[in-house]
Amino acid sequence: MNHLVLIQDKELEQFLGIETELIEIIDVPLKDLRKKINDSTGKIIIQGGELDINRFAVENKKIDILLSPEKNSRKDLMFSRRSGLNQVLCKLAAKNDVAIGFDFSYLLNSSGKQRARILGRMKQNVKFCKKYGVKMIFSSFARTKYELRSDEFFKVFSNILGKF
Repeated sequence: MNHLVLIQDKELEQFLGIETELIEIIDVPLKDLRKKINDSTGKIIIQGGELDINRFAVENKKIDILLSPEKNSRKDLMFSRRSGLNQVLCKLAAKNDVAIGFDFSYLLNSSGKQRARILGRMKQNVKFCKKYGVKMIFSSFARTKYELRSDEFFKVFSNILGKF
C-alpha cells in the first residue's frame, strides 16, 4: 500500500483565496498500522476500505477520521451494498469520536458503473452515519489543484447524498 502525503500549494491558496492544510493520510498494511499511529502526531486520518482496517480505525480513540470506508474491491450483494460500514462500526465510531470522511477525489477519478457503485455506497454510509450520530466530513482530498472544489459545492454534494 502507498503512503500518501498531500502538499500545500501557497500560490494556489492565494489565487483561490482558500487555506489548505498539510495532511498525512496513513495507508499501510494493518500489521504496521499500530506503529505508524503511535509515531504520528496531530490529526490522524486512516485510508479505509477493507473491513478489518475499518474496524481497527473506529475502535481506536487516537484516530480522527476514517476516510473512504467504501473503497473495497468486493462485489455488492443483490439487495445490499458492501459499503464498508455497518451498524456495529457506526456505533463504535460514535462512541470513540471517529469521523467518517467522504473523499470526492475518489469519486471524481472514477467513471461509469464504478462511479454509480461508489455513489450508492456513499449514500448508504451517510444513512448509517445519520442514524447512529457519527460525524461526517465531506472534502475533496484533492491530489492535484484541478480536483479542488468550493465549500458551496460540498454543501450541495452532501445534500445529494442525503446528509440534510
